[in-house]
Amino acid sequence: MNINAENIKNFIRVHWFLLAAAAVVTGDLVAASLDSWSNPKLLEAGILFDLSVVVPALYLWCYRSRGKAAIVRAVALSCLGIWVAGHIVPSEHHQVLSTVGFVRYVGLAVLIIIQLKLVLMIYRATFRRDNDAKPTVLATAKDAGMPEWVARLMAWEASLLRKAWDAVRRMTGRS
Repeated sequence: MNINAENIKNFIRVHWFLLAAAAVVTGDLVAASLDSWSNPKLLEAGILFDLSVVVPALYLWCYRSRGKAAIVRAVALSCLGIWVAGHIVPSEHHQVLSTVGFVRYVGLAVLIIIQLKLVLMIYRATFRRDNDAKPTVLATAKDAGMPEWVARLMAWEASLLRKAWDAVRRMTGRS
């Protein structure tokens, strides 16, 4: 692949979030390492706000055309931001984090429920006798943020389980 200035400009124009997020995270790391933690509550709140609100908001703004997938990924970024903030801020200064840290687990629970819903949807579509629902289910999974190759791999796995189930049913004499 030929890398030239025009390709780099196009990449930055489309994915400017990467540079903005890197600048925010770098600023937080510099502030955490250079400050003597004289005002730990303010610094902790600033780091937490940047990593759990600003970075996901930048992601949503940059990739707003992706719809629901951008929202799901922004929630995941927010959970990641809370976790990273917990590691940047020294444990003796976890005043705000100890109060709002549960939000990370709520966000993770929501993400797990969304993923389980998608998995069940893919398995149900595969175990049905009609194959008309499979393209619709794959499109829905893609809209929700699941990579297409993962959805196809899950559908393939479900079809293998269906074939195995059908073979067991044939061997036991049940139709």
